[in-house]
Formats: sequence, structure tokens, C-alpha cells
Amino acid sequence: MDAATNFAQILSAEIAAVEQFVALLQEEQRQLRENEIDALENTTASKLQFAEKLQEIGEARHACLNQLGIAAQDDYGLSVENWLIAQGNPRLLQAWHTLQNLARDAKSLNELNGRCIALLSRNAREQLDALTGRQSHGVFYKPDGQAAVNGNTRISDSV
Repeated sequence: MDAATNFAQILSAEIAAVEQFVALLQEEQRQLRENEIDALENTTASKLQFAEKLQEIGEARHACLNQLGIAAQDDYGLSVENWLIAQGNPRLLQAWHTLQNLARDAKSLNELNGRCIALLSRNAREQLDALTGRQSHGVFYKPDGQAAVNGNTRISDSV
């Protein structure tokens, strides 16, 4: 099989994998929105598996393009696009654009989910801090469960 045919097959496999990854990220977003914490564990494990799979496919694509004389560089995407234009295969060029768009979607979704996770984590930490008296302002709770203002006054002391 020649490198151009191999590239087309790799590109097709990569598109399918990124589509699945995007669907997984959308499911993760839904789980975050609906506070399905237990389900997130499985999703995280699946994301790690997909990341490894995508890494392998990406390495195969880079190796194939290297065989075709297209080395990874700053304008890599443009080099691939120019090569595809020269091939005169609009379907393959469209597939490359599809992959680029999917990769952007996956990156955006992953970043958004990461921000949501950070926000949820911060909120949970702040709630825990408020309950355990680790915050620097507001009402605190001592280990005995009594609320304290400024960290040293019990509710029962003010009654």
C-alpha cells in the first residue's frame, strides 16, 4: 500500500476516534451538569484510553506524512493542506478539514469541562472549608459542630 492510501486510512480512523472522543466529552459535560459524580469516574478512565488511542493514531499519521516528505513544523497543517490540494483529491482535503474542526471542538470541550471541574472542585473545597472553619471570613464551624464568629465565639456563649 502506498503512503497516500495509508494516509487516507489513518485519517479516516483518526476522524472516527476524535468523533467518539467528542461524544465522550459531551457526555462528561452532561454528567458534570447533572452532578453524576460516580459516572465521571468511568468517563475519566475512558478519556484516558481515548487519549492514548488518539496519541497512537497521531503518531502513525505523522510517520506517514513524514514518508510523504511532510515534516512536522510550525505550519504543519498548512503543509498538509497544500500537499492535499496538490493531490487533487477534494474528499481527502475535506476529511483533513473535518479532522481539524473536530480537534478544535474536542480541545474546546475539554477546556470547558476542565474549567467546570475546577469550579466544582473550588466550590466543594469552599463548602468544606466553611464547615470545618478554614475560611478567613464569615461563620465558621468548630470541630464540635458549634458555629463561631471570628473563630472563637460559640453560639451558646452569646445566648
